[in-house]
Amino acid sequence: METSYKYKTGLDSTDWLDFDQCYEGLGATKKEREKKYEDWIKSSIPNGEWEMIRKAIQRGQLTGSPKFVDEMAEKIGKRIEFRGQGRPKAE
Repeated sequence: METSYKYKTGLDSTDWLDFDQCYEGLGATKKEREKKYEDWIKSSIPNGEWEMIRKAIQRGQLTGSPKFVDEMAEKIGKRIEFRGQGRPKAE
């Protein structure tokens, strides 16, 4: 079942947007679907990771495995990864 919604975007409105059936199945109303989707997102990311994601966004840094960080550094020619504050300690 495809449902089309009309959203106001500035002066225009769009009536071409269709939602996925899985999203539609989350609830009978828009508000109910939004709440269940929000709860699902919040429950699927552990609290420690939320903090890491927030810090990375604030600093404009990547989060991910070392392999992912290496691949991105190679593609863009710049190293962007989440690191702690300050310089590494001298040994």
